[in-house]
Amino acid sequence: MKNSLCIGLLLAVVTLIYGNTLRNEFTMDDGIYVLRNAQVTQTSVRALFAPNKISNVFRPVTFASFALNWRLGGARPFGFHLFNLILHAGVTWLLFLLLDALLGPSPQAKVVAFAAALMFAVHPLHTEAVSSVVGRAELLAAGFLFAAWILHLNDQQIPALICFVLALLSKESAVIFLPLVLVGDYARGKWKPRLRYAVIAGVTVAYLGMLWKAQGGRFGQISISQLDNPLAVIPAQWRILNALRVAWKYAALHFYPAKLSCDYSFNTIPIYLDWRHTLPALLGAMAAVAAWIWAVWKRRSGLILAGGIYLVGFAVTANILMPTGTIMGERLAYLPSAGFCLLAALGWNWLRGRQRIVALTALTAVVAAFGMRTMVRNRDWQDNLNLYSAAVRVSPGSAKMHNNLGGEYMAAVQWDLAASEYETALRINPDYPDVLSAYGLLEVWRGHSDVAGHMMERALNMSRRDNPNYDFMAVNYAALLMQTDHIDSALNVLNNEITESPSYSRAWSNRAVIHYKQGQTAPARTDAEKALQLDPANTQAQNLLRALSSPASPKAKK
Repeated sequence: MKNSLCIGLLLAVVTLIYGNTLRNEFTMDDGIYVLRNAQVTQTSVRALFAPNKISNVFRPVTFASFALNWRLGGARPFGFHLFNLILHAGVTWLLFLLLDALLGPSPQAKVVAFAAALMFAVHPLHTEAVSSVVGRAELLAAGFLFAAWILHLNDQQIPALICFVLALLSKESAVIFLPLVLVGDYARGKWKPRLRYAVIAGVTVAYLGMLWKAQGGRFGQISISQLDNPLAVIPAQWRILNALRVAWKYAALHFYPAKLSCDYSFNTIPIYLDWRHTLPALLGAMAAVAAWIWAVWKRRSGLILAGGIYLVGFAVTANILMPTGTIMGERLAYLPSAGFCLLAALGWNWLRGRQRIVALTALTAVVAAFGMRTMVRNRDWQDNLNLYSAAVRVSPGSAKMHNNLGGEYMAAVQWDLAASEYETALRINPDYPDVLSAYGLLEVWRGHSDVAGHMMERALNMSRRDNPNYDFMAVNYAALLMQTDHIDSALNVLNNEITESPSYSRAWSNRAVIHYKQGQTAPARTDAEKALQLDPANTQAQNLLRALSSPASPKAKK
């Protein structure tokens, strides 16, 4: 087939398989990184080139793309999902061109490249990267890396470096570019001038230095929660061995992506501190690496590329070199899966040379099965209720998902179902402050103020300032204290909250209410105006200012 026909078919397949994502809402972390992210909603060049205040990630290109979506369509999710669909189609197209260039000019190589790109287009493990708006970081980083690699092969050094920099500014994991091009050039047996590799290394080092400085003298999050990554709190030896066990879970999902989840946090993946459970994963990993080294030794170019893309793709996200923000995430397999798809295409091509009809039937069946599974999985990402319900079915040991599902039931005023999910989450993790705070808020709504107070106070005491929900928990606790006439205690909580987090609008408006009830109209007005300055949509502050402007407003105390 001609390149144009191959590319047209790939783009059509992506559109068919991911078309149902266009009806999806914002889900999961989209609220943090899009809807409540000032880098997106009130963007500026200075804001884009600063780390995110919540997660400390530094991704100017990704957030700029969100800001563009926001400017064009506001808070409507359709445009965001359409952008992701187009990006996945673009990445698939670039992968086909890249593999076609790497494998050589033979017609057989083109067939392998097309089969690999076709499997990449429909693989269900990619649904998190494509269906989740914030998965765009994976799409952008992979797309710019593939483009940079193609340009490198074509000796277009400056455009290749520009694409590499854009990949780095999309997601930090793009630092793997140099190892990728080294693997590719070795597999082809066509080395570039050494200066070219030195320049790529220099750009990588310069970026890492800038990232280190931008993130406050560290890489990644300020602290890694045990809830999100239990590997971060165990000795390095056991972290690496358990990370190898997780690596085999990724491999299993590549082969058989039947049970997919948006969460693999605490208690979802067992952690072992003994050799009996970890040695098999180590031996398996050593065997896999040895097989790849054999391919390198025998100069089996296809196997070198497949193994190299897969191993290098996971190098910085697998918790082996250093702990990351999560123990496992399906989105992290997006770029590495190009290596798996190439390996599968090579195996299919071997079969095609012996049993052509069987091979074509097998490829059709695999693509159809993967495509249908992807379309079904896309529906899980339709909204948070569907997503979290699917997650607790696949990962029933996830306290985080039971908590999130409880929050969705609360929003739907299904209080009994919400309470059941919170109780399940607390059975899994009794010291989970976010669950205690949410459950406390539910008890407030049920009229159980004493029980709620104990829960919310305990949640606040065991939380740290780096918890993204800390401000929300503090102000909710203060509101309960106000409701139960513990005004001085509420004022102390709010004063502390305003001192430590002066940009949180609700803290100012709640304190304004206390001042108003105490007849202190001047400080009440000042706090309410500050709350509106921080958040013009703060209805509590709006209502209070209207009350202060009415003739019945209490006189200020002297």
